[in-house]
Formats: sequence, C-alpha cells, structure tokens
Amino acid sequence: MARTKKAPEPLAEYARKRDFTATPEPKGTKRGAAKALRFVVQMHRASHLHYDFRLEAGGVLASWAVPKGPTLDTRERRLAMHVEDHPYDYRTFEGVIPAGNYGAGEVIVWDEGTYALAEGDDPVAEIAHGKIKFVLHGTKLRGMFTLVRIKPKDGERGDPWLLIKDHDEFEDPHYDPAAHPESAKSGATLAALKAQPLPRDVKPMLATLAAAPFDDPAWGFEVKWDGYRAIATIDARGGVTLTSRNGLDLLKRFPELASIGAAFRALPAIVDGEICALDERGRSSFGALQRGDAALTFVAFDLIYGEGRDVRALPLVERKQKLEALIVTGHGVLYSKHIVGTGTAFFAVAKREGLEGIVAKRLGAPYRNSRSRDWLKIKAKHEEEFVIGGWTQPKGSRAHFGALLLGYYRDGALIFAGQVGTGFTQALLREIGAALKKRERKTSPFAELPPMKPPPHFVKPELVAQIAFAEWTDDGLLRQPVFLGLRVDKAARDVTREDA
Repeated sequence: MARTKKAPEPLAEYARKRDFTATPEPKGTKRGAAKALRFVVQMHRASHLHYDFRLEAGGVLASWAVPKGPTLDTRERRLAMHVEDHPYDYRTFEGVIPAGNYGAGEVIVWDEGTYALAEGDDPVAEIAHGKIKFVLHGTKLRGMFTLVRIKPKDGERGDPWLLIKDHDEFEDPHYDPAAHPESAKSGATLAALKAQPLPRDVKPMLATLAAAPFDDPAWGFEVKWDGYRAIATIDARGGVTLTSRNGLDLLKRFPELASIGAAFRALPAIVDGEICALDERGRSSFGALQRGDAALTFVAFDLIYGEGRDVRALPLVERKQKLEALIVTGHGVLYSKHIVGTGTAFFAVAKREGLEGIVAKRLGAPYRNSRSRDWLKIKAKHEEEFVIGGWTQPKGSRAHFGALLLGYYRDGALIFAGQVGTGFTQALLREIGAALKKRERKTSPFAELPPMKPPPHFVKPELVAQIAFAEWTDDGLLRQPVFLGLRVDKAARDVTREDA
C-alpha cells in the first residue's frame, strides 16, 4: 500500500529563513479555529519599501509582498508576490529586524482588522484555487478586494498575484497609501522607529509608603512583588541588560535571565520590573530568591521604551496596554496585571495570601525617574531594608557571628534599629561572616549604641539586609526581626526608615 505524502508544515519555510536568537520576530504557531478572521498590512522597509499584506487562513497568515501598497483606487492593480506563510502572532509585530537577518529593517502595523470571504467558505481552498475575494474591515482599508494569481513574466521568479479593489462605497480614486504612513496600532512611523535612540537617563520610578488601602476609579492596584527591582533593556538583537536601582549589573548575578529578550514581540524595548522567585501559586519570595532554589521570573509592570519611542510621557494605563501586547508568554517574563478602583478588597486578598502588599498607581500619570506620590505602596506585612553596622559574638555551637546590628540613615547619621539573629542557614552564616570580616573596623558607625556585653564588632556600613519584623517598639527598635537576605540592588546611604 502506497504511503500518503505528508503535507508540509505551513510555517516550515518561515522558520527556515530566520534565526530566532537574532531576530525579534515571533516564532509563533498555528492558531485554532476562530469566528472572526484577521488581516494585517505591515509597512516594511527592508532592501526596499513595501507592504506585507496578510490574511488569516488555516490558522496562519497567508502573505503577499505588495511593492506599491494596497489602494482604494479601483483602476489600480497592484502586484502582490505570494511569499511564505507567517505565524498568527506576527500580526501584532512592530519593531526593527536587525541587520544581517532576513528582511532586516523597520516594520509597523500599517493597518489591521477583520475580514470576511465574499466567495466560498474556506480561505485556504480559495487561495489554493488562485483567487480569493474578501471584504476588509480595517482602520484604513475597507470594502471588497480580490487577490488573483497571474502568470509570471518571462524570467520572473516567485508567485505573482494582483491585489485589486472592487467597486463599492469605499473606493477612492485619489487614495495613496504613502499619504498615511502612521501605524494603526501605535501611531509610530518607520522614520520614528528608526530615528529615536534608546533613552540613557532611565532611573526607576519609586513608590511612596501609604498607611492604608483605598478605593478610587482613577487608580490601578497591583501586587507588590518581593524581589530585586530591575530595568530590563532589550536591544534590537534581543540582547539583555538588567540594571538595579543603584546601577549594578544584575545579569551577572542572574545569568539565566539573559534569554528573556524572546519574550517581547517587538524590539528594542526598555521595561521596568522585578526579578522574582515565584512559588506554585505565583507568590514571590525574597528568601527563595536568595536561596536560589526556585526558577526566576522577570515580572514586568511598566514600559519605558517600545514601538520605537520613549513612552514615559504617556499615561500609565496606555503604557501598560502596550506592555501587555508586547509580551509573549512562556519565556521567563510575566506581565503584572492590575485591577481598577477597588484597592481595599484587593489589599484584603493580598493579606490573606501572605503577599508583601500592593502598589497603587495613578492611571493617568506619566513615568517619573524619581519617587512620586503617583505610586503608593501599602504593605501587608512589615519588611524593610537595613544597613548592617556590626555583629555580636556567636554563642554555643554557632559559628561566624551571633546577630547582626542593624540601622538606617536619618539626616546623615546611622540610627541603631536593633539586632537580628534568626533566619540564617549555615551557608548564609559562612557567606555573611566572610563579608563582615572584610569590612571590619574599630569604631562604631552608629550615632548612638546601647551598652552590649561582650562588646560587638563593627563594620563599614556597606551591606544592606532585607528584614521582616512584627512591628516597631516605642523606643524605635525592631520587634521579632527575621533575616531574609542581602540586597545588592540598594546603596546603604539610601536606606532610611519608611514612614507612611
């Protein structure tokens, strides 16, 4: 019995032409059955300017390169070269395909929308027969069109078709696609995509501590993630840098996050977020992050640069919409969702689930490179950073040190806040003990220190610890403190006591 010849994978040619470690284009897969068929036209400056016309068919995007672009002029018959199918995810792609890659150049979503067949009921079959008639419902293109295969000219390579506008109420004899160069998705143009450099003055926007949750429809509320704050810069080739709020290279500490560039549909991009270790319920834990016993996730909550431009001046709600559309799931990046208006109920959930707290953000606010009251953090449990100023002698079988002396800065002076002796593994005792010995000094760095017997050892106030505690006592000391880990992302001089 003869074997049935296996049909080729529809995206095999697309994948063959691309190195996904070097291009921001999506790998993509076939889409399942859908009620509404999508179309997209992407304006693409590669070796020459052209328009990529794509119709959803069989779960992928059947594609034609139209050198002069689609038109609403019924007298014009546009050459459309049939090219390889593209993945459905490609319909939202905007960005710069780096030099050296297939199709290198700038891409914008020139038009997008839905379409319906005017003849037949299967776009795959219609295309296979060499003619497909359809009605577009787009931003720029509307009405009935026909794509029809034609015979190649002598010596012509490829699969030529014609794109024709049919007569209806949407025809326009004066229509010129070049007169409408802006993206239907972002408003960007190819020129802007190419011209605007990545901003270099990026510093994270910081939240102000608030005493209690509240409800307000002008505010969004999201989880307060418990990890390392980081600005992720992904260049046009997918190369990643992760910078802490005090300018440290966090990729050296977390090299496994070097591949997160694959999580973004369009590059370059600059994203604000948090490096987290998440448990099976999606809760972040600074302790697990320190121990290194959980997979890392970059939780993205704001967009600084995307679609070829600096978007910090846009309202938060628009930046978050763009960020969510940019992220591809399954590549180590999680989009931080928010709810609108109901902060009190959301805080109750956060408290019940054992989260660190929530962050309230004014939806209409721009992104600022400073601390702002447009972002408010409301803590569900007490956790703060403290400077390590010394240590006490260990007792019994314990080695390296007994407890760490903690403090915070106020008016330039290091104020003593108590000592912490719990939360340490043997490995941490050894690691921190070695770091303390390197920084040992003879005099106390604290402005005042209560008498201690035996006298403690002192260190240069350079190390920062994350501490959980029950409350502040009336005399300004920590009650029931527990060590969670060392922070490398905050300078000791920036550590102050947080008051709501």
